[in-house]
Amino acid sequence: MATNIIRVGTVEIMSLSDGKLEFDLCNFFPSMSHEDWYPYASHLTAEQKVRFNLGSFLVRADGRTILVDTGLGPKPADAPETPWGTLLEEFTANGVKPEDIDMVVMTHVHRDHVGWNLHSQDGKYTPTFPNARYWISAKDWEACHQAEVKERFPNAPTCVWPLAELGILELMEG
Repeated sequence: MATNIIRVGTVEIMSLSDGKLEFDLCNFFPSMSHEDWYPYASHLTAEQKVRFNLGSFLVRADGRTILVDTGLGPKPADAPETPWGTLLEEFTANGVKPEDIDMVVMTHVHRDHVGWNLHSQDGKYTPTFPNARYWISAKDWEACHQAEVKERFPNAPTCVWPLAELGILELMEG
């Protein structure tokens, strides 16, 4: 069995990645000094940056294929060397097609969790996972529309809001 898959009873959980991001320690964690990081030096890059995986999970259960979080999204056309935007490559490497997904669950609306939800061409949005219903917390849906906090969700207008307009968004409690 592949190392990125675990089974719990009849449920299969596959770990996928949309790539990696690196951040300057003191910018990402401003309350911590460089000395605070000494015990964790083995987890830092040569440039003393912290690296984060842009993780997603594919869950197969009861005949359903569920994608949890869609990563940061496609690589920018002007920056093809970007170390993220690899989720669909991961799909291919694991024998998964976007059409296989029947449910997408967004754990929250930060841009590194909603980036592959949609494709846009000439102002028209189409879902990356055409057979899926997309699920999000009603509280997150409300938050990404509130003026005082919506700057925290810069991708919501292009990666989340159109899902409702397309009639494929479901809100859940929690």
